[in-house]
Amino acid sequence: MELVIGLAGKEKALHLERFGDRYLITLDEARYEVDVVQAGPGVLSLIIDGAQYEVAVEPQKPGPRGSAHYQVLSMRGQDDVSLVDPLTHLAQLSRGSDANDGTQRVTAYMPGQVVEILVSEGETVQPGQGVLVLEAMKMKNEIQSESAGIVTHIHVQEGQAVEADDLLFEVGEAPA
Repeated sequence: MELVIGLAGKEKALHLERFGDRYLITLDEARYEVDVVQAGPGVLSLIIDGAQYEVAVEPQKPGPRGSAHYQVLSMRGQDDVSLVDPLTHLAQLSRGSDANDGTQRVTAYMPGQVVEILVSEGETVQPGQGVLVLEAMKMKNEIQSESAGIVTHIHVQEGQAVEADDLLFEVGEAPA
């Protein structure tokens, strides 16, 4: 399983393989063998490369789509940890940037193909409303507006191939 982990303000690639109660974890380039035993509700006993650790894991309020947040307490202190799948992480990174004129410009987060356009130019959209569907890595991803407004320009057509950072659409402020 591939994930992106956020810890201490830094994001790292995490690869996780499970073998019963045992895991092989690759964090960036470092590899760890981890045995996991549930020691109680929300408490895990971990043996990481031969050293034992007790940690309490408390789920936190869910974050943006596709991400999970936890508070992890151990003898070393407290850490806030987030986990998200790589595609969702890339989509979050490519969220629309707001220009000085209040226009939201949304770009492709990775190479793909526009499968479907869900709205028309001039149409009013709400935050979280789908604007188009992008297929990337054999997965269809609905690209949504981050803010309320009017779709001022759609820069792509159905069936069009796009590269990472290609401009997909723009949403301007709705008139008052």
